[in-house]
Amino acid sequence: MKNQKHRMQGFSILEAMAALMVLNLLCLGLMAWQLQAMQAQRQALALQQAVAMAQDLWHRMQVHPGAWQWYQLEMDGATPAGDCRQAACNAQQWAQADLGEWLNEWRQRLPQARARLQTTPGSDPVVDLLLAWPGVSESANPVGVPDCPASHNCWQTSWRP
Repeated sequence: MKNQKHRMQGFSILEAMAALMVLNLLCLGLMAWQLQAMQAQRQALALQQAVAMAQDLWHRMQVHPGAWQWYQLEMDGATPAGDCRQAACNAQQWAQADLGEWLNEWRQRLPQARARLQTTPGSDPVVDLLLAWPGVSESANPVGVPDCPASHNCWQTSWRP
Protein backbone atom coordinates (compact mmCIF):
# COMPACT_ATOMS: atom_id res chain seq x y z
CA MET A 1 0.00 0.00 0.00
CA LYS A 2 2.76 2.40 0.89
CA ASN A 3 4.57 1.73 -2.40
CA GLN A 4 1.40 2.33 -4.45
CA LYS A 5 0.79 5.72 -2.77
CA HIS A 6 4.35 6.80 -3.61
CA ARG A 7 3.80 5.96 -7.29
CA MET A 8 0.64 8.08 -7.44
CA GLN A 9 2.48 11.14 -6.14
CA GLY A 10 5.15 10.76 -8.82
CA PHE A 11 2.51 10.46 -11.49
CA SER A 12 0.87 13.76 -10.52
CA ILE A 13 4.23 15.55 -10.75
CA LEU A 14 4.60 14.25 -14.31
CA GLU A 15 1.12 15.49 -15.14
CA ALA A 16 1.92 18.92 -13.72
CA MET A 17 5.16 19.11 -15.74
CA ALA A 18 3.33 18.10 -18.92
CA ALA A 19 0.69 20.75 -18.28
CA LEU A 20 3.42 23.37 -17.77
CA MET A 21 5.08 22.34 -21.04
CA VAL A 22 1.78 22.73 -22.90
CA LEU A 23 1.26 26.10 -21.26
CA ASN A 24 4.79 27.20 -22.22
CA LEU A 25 4.24 26.20 -25.84
CA LEU A 26 0.96 28.09 -25.89
CA CYS A 27 2.65 31.19 -24.46
CA LEU A 28 5.42 30.98 -27.07
CA GLY A 29 2.80 30.83 -29.81
CA LEU A 30 1.03 33.86 -28.40
CA MET A 31 4.30 35.78 -28.19
CA ALA A 32 5.13 34.95 -31.83
CA TRP A 33 1.66 36.11 -32.86
CA GLN A 34 2.13 39.34 -30.89
CA LEU A 35 5.49 39.95 -32.59
CA GLN A 36 3.89 39.54 -36.02
CA ALA A 37 1.14 41.98 -35.05
CA MET A 38 3.71 44.54 -33.88
CA GLN A 39 5.69 44.19 -37.12
CA ALA A 40 2.52 44.67 -39.17
CA GLN A 41 1.68 47.77 -37.14
CA ARG A 42 5.20 49.16 -37.66
CA GLN A 43 4.89 48.53 -41.39
CA ALA A 44 1.49 50.25 -41.52
CA LEU A 45 2.88 53.29 -39.69
CA ALA A 46 5.83 53.49 -42.07
CA LEU A 47 3.49 53.34 -45.06
CA GLN A 48 1.36 56.06 -43.49
CA GLN A 49 4.49 58.22 -43.14
CA ALA A 50 5.37 57.59 -46.80
CA VAL A 51 1.93 58.69 -47.99
CA ALA A 52 2.03 61.78 -45.77
CA MET A 53 5.47 62.72 -47.09
CA ALA A 54 4.35 62.25 -50.70
CA GLN A 55 1.41 64.56 -50.05
CA ASP A 56 3.74 67.10 -48.44
CA LEU A 57 6.02 67.03 -51.48
CA TRP A 58 3.05 67.43 -53.82
CA HIS A 59 1.90 70.48 -51.83
CA ARG A 60 5.40 71.95 -51.91
CA MET A 61 5.52 71.57 -55.68
CA GLN A 62 2.11 73.25 -56.02
CA VAL A 63 3.41 76.36 -54.25
CA HIS A 64 5.93 76.95 -57.07
CA PRO A 65 4.34 75.55 -60.22
CA GLY A 66 7.09 76.88 -62.48
CA ALA A 67 9.86 75.03 -60.61
CA TRP A 68 8.67 71.44 -61.00
CA GLN A 69 11.42 70.49 -63.49
CA TRP A 70 14.09 71.17 -60.84
CA TYR A 71 12.58 68.79 -58.35
CA GLN A 72 14.90 65.88 -59.13
CA LEU A 73 16.40 63.43 -56.66
CA GLU A 74 18.48 60.27 -57.11
CA MET A 75 18.09 57.30 -54.77
CA ASP A 76 21.64 57.52 -53.40
CA GLY A 77 22.45 61.05 -54.48
CA ALA A 78 23.55 63.90 -52.29
CA THR A 79 20.99 65.87 -50.32
CA PRO A 80 20.18 69.09 -52.17
CA ALA A 81 21.29 72.15 -50.26
CA GLY A 82 20.32 75.76 -50.14
CA ASP A 83 18.69 78.34 -47.93
CA CYS A 84 16.13 80.69 -49.42
CA ARG A 85 15.05 82.13 -46.09
CA GLN A 86 17.95 84.56 -45.80
CA ALA A 87 18.47 85.50 -49.44
CA ALA A 88 16.42 85.75 -52.60
CA CYS A 89 16.45 82.63 -54.72
CA ASN A 90 15.49 81.83 -58.29
CA ALA A 91 13.08 78.97 -59.05
CA GLN A 92 15.83 76.35 -59.36
CA GLN A 93 17.49 77.34 -56.07
CA TRP A 94 14.12 77.40 -54.34
CA ALA A 95 13.26 73.91 -55.61
CA GLN A 96 16.60 72.50 -54.45
CA ALA A 97 16.36 74.12 -51.00
CA ASP A 98 12.78 72.92 -50.64
CA LEU A 99 13.68 69.40 -51.75
CA GLY A 100 16.60 69.32 -49.30
CA GLU A 101 14.30 70.26 -46.40
CA TRP A 102 11.76 67.65 -47.50
CA LEU A 103 14.41 64.90 -47.77
CA ASN A 104 15.78 65.71 -44.32
CA GLU A 105 12.25 65.46 -42.89
CA TRP A 106 11.73 62.10 -44.64
CA ARG A 107 14.97 60.73 -43.18
CA GLN A 108 14.10 62.08 -39.75
CA ARG A 109 10.73 60.32 -39.76
CA LEU A 110 12.21 57.03 -40.96
CA PRO A 111 15.97 56.73 -40.36
CA GLN A 112 17.92 55.28 -43.28
CA ALA A 113 15.03 56.05 -45.62
CA ARG A 114 15.74 56.79 -49.26
CA ALA A 115 13.87 58.55 -52.04
CA ARG A 116 13.98 58.98 -55.79
CA LEU A 117 12.10 61.79 -57.53
CA GLN A 118 12.06 62.04 -61.31
CA THR A 119 10.13 64.56 -63.30
CA THR A 120 9.79 63.84 -67.00
CA PRO A 121 9.78 67.00 -69.13
CA GLY A 122 7.46 67.65 -72.03
CA SER A 123 4.04 69.03 -72.76
CA ASP A 124 2.45 66.58 -70.30
CA PRO A 125 5.06 66.17 -67.50
CA VAL A 126 4.82 63.41 -64.91
CA VAL A 127 6.40 63.31 -61.46
CA ASP A 128 7.46 59.84 -60.26
CA LEU A 129 8.27 59.38 -56.58
CA LEU A 130 9.75 56.22 -55.06
CA LEU A 131 10.09 56.10 -51.27
CA ALA A 132 12.08 53.32 -49.59
CA TRP A 133 12.72 52.50 -45.95
CA PRO A 134 14.50 49.57 -44.28
CA GLY A 135 12.40 46.40 -44.19
CA VAL A 136 11.07 45.19 -40.87
CA SER A 137 10.51 41.60 -41.90
CA GLU A 138 11.64 38.92 -44.31
CA SER A 139 8.97 40.06 -46.77
CA ALA A 140 10.40 43.47 -47.61
CA ASN A 141 8.83 45.08 -50.68
CA PRO A 142 5.64 42.99 -50.44
CA VAL A 143 3.91 44.88 -53.26
CA GLY A 144 6.75 44.25 -55.71
CA VAL A 145 7.73 47.84 -56.57
CA PRO A 146 10.32 47.75 -59.36
CA ASP A 147 13.70 49.30 -58.55
CA CYS A 148 13.13 48.87 -54.82
CA PRO A 149 16.50 48.56 -53.04
CA ALA A 150 17.25 45.20 -51.44
CA SER A 151 15.95 44.69 -47.89
CA HIS A 152 13.73 47.77 -48.16
CA ASN A 153 10.01 48.33 -48.24
CA CYS A 154 8.92 50.67 -51.00
CA TRP A 155 5.98 52.77 -52.06
CA GLN A 156 5.70 54.48 -55.41
CA THR A 157 3.34 57.11 -56.79
CA SER A 158 3.04 59.43 -59.77
CA TRP A 159 1.24 62.70 -60.45
CA ARG A 160 1.10 65.55 -62.92
CA PRO A 161 2.43 68.91 -61.74
